[in-house]
Amino acid sequence: MKKIVILFSLLTYSHVASAGLFTDIWESLKNLLSINVTKTVNESVMPPAPVCSNAVGERPSPDLAPSPTPVSLSTNEEENEKPEEGDEQEVGFTQKDDTDADEARTQLIANFKKLGGDPVALTQALCFYDKNRGTNFTASGDPSRKNGIKIQNQRYITINDLNKNYFDSRMFVLDLDTGKVKSYYSSHGAGGKKGVAESDSQATEFSNEDGSNATPRGFFITGARVNGSSDPKQRWKFSMKLHGLQKSVNDKSYARAVVMHSFPDVTNDVASSDDVKPSLKTDPYPFYLSKGCTMVGPKVANEIIDTIKAPNTSSGGSLYYNYTAIEKGRGESYCGDEGLMKK
Repeated sequence: MKKIVILFSLLTYSHVASAGLFTDIWESLKNLLSINVTKTVNESVMPPAPVCSNAVGERPSPDLAPSPTPVSLSTNEEENEKPEEGDEQEVGFTQKDDTDADEARTQLIANFKKLGGDPVALTQALCFYDKNRGTNFTASGDPSRKNGIKIQNQRYITINDLNKNYFDSRMFVLDLDTGKVKSYYSSHGAGGKKGVAESDSQATEFSNEDGSNATPRGFFITGARVNGSSDPKQRWKFSMKLHGLQKSVNDKSYARAVVMHSFPDVTNDVASSDDVKPSLKTDPYPFYLSKGCTMVGPKVANEIIDTIKAPNTSSGGSLYYNYTAIEKGRGESYCGDEGLMKK
């Protein structure tokens, strides 16, 4: 009955309330009815443990029918083609002279600000990128990458600003080549296990521990797109691995099977720096959290993953940053040096 009251109220006010008034009404309803919406939704939607929290880090079963392979935004090698040993190369990045690079960087900063990005997050991410774009890192938990992993898709950086609310457009994909920026909605881990408190629509708890149901923070390198799904309900058909680069911060991510994948009820809206008036917020609605994975809208998952992924299963992808209050508190001078696992 409580759920019916909430849904009826949402429908009643959705056509007459402004975004601010709608949020006040939503919070008042939650308090009046004493409902923990996050917990209710997690119990009904959260998939079984093997989906987003697999202790042995198994890849999705290959016998599941893959979704059609979308057209990639870049002209990279075939996904499963492995480069010769020692024949690694940077991909997805156009070399420019210093003047062009400076202009693109200036445009990037302005566009990131236009979409509501935190300048501290951008400064930290660019510092890490500039300092480590040639660094070889340990690929923790991935026995197939004994020689390590590098940032090889050097055209893009992703900043998932988890200081922003679930209802804010908060995942920023930065194009270092053109200076353009897009932002998307994302879902975070619910937490609530292994001594980790539960997060609400505002992510407050983060963890590196298997079984915590919380999202890990810090810097990652994206892996390849993997077709297939371990979800029994087949609510997504593909995912992208994430390789944590920081010891005791996110180095268990690969073994935990913390990946990026779509989910049916995550908002599909996109904001672009090309938009005259970009839409950066959606009204509250019953929301869906994961067991630690980053979930994005099903209509934008192809676009996001095929832009920032690794070109194949042997190469490293692009820089990915889960930016939290901990990183924000360290200020603009923080360059991600915490526990870096360099080869």
